[in-house]
Amino acid sequence: MATVITLKIKDQEGNVKKENHEVEEIDVLQFKQLMKTVKEIMAMVNENEDLKVLFSSLNNGQGLDDDDEAGAVADQDVITKAIGSFDVLAVELPDQAFKLLSILSGVDHDVMEKQKLKDVMDIYDAVLEENDMEDLVKRAKKSLALTQTKFKFKNFMDKVKTTTEKPKTKAK
Repeated sequence: MATVITLKIKDQEGNVKKENHEVEEIDVLQFKQLMKTVKEIMAMVNENEDLKVLFSSLNNGQGLDDDDEAGAVADQDVITKAIGSFDVLAVELPDQAFKLLSILSGVDHDVMEKQKLKDVMDIYDAVLEENDMEDLVKRAKKSLALTQTKFKFKNFMDKVKTTTEKPKTKAK
């Protein structure tokens, strides 16, 4: 069942109208758009050395331990890398985050950007409520594993077939 959110849409004359929008589970088109945008984000991260190191250190859990000198050095490195990649973090990645949320919610990007922050958080919550992301990832992994298994078996059978077939001799 869809989650209904209320959007406030202002026209060019400044009149505000409220419009209900249903956030539903993502469909295949949304998924394709989502994957394309994630690829764009990863390209941005990979193009910026400071951002690449920042994400890597955050994923590795570095910079989270304030108990020792090494943790303080790691914290300083994370801060330095964040400052070095500030333009990407502050300008490009928020735009990409709103693009992702727009794709997942079905709310037009321009309409989303004109909403109050609290209302955008309601949209975000509705997307999470309607789409069990953990379940979707598990399901995708299961399908991928099944596909890999089937292809490995097919390749194995093709190899067995080619090694057990008798070579055809040419007529003289």
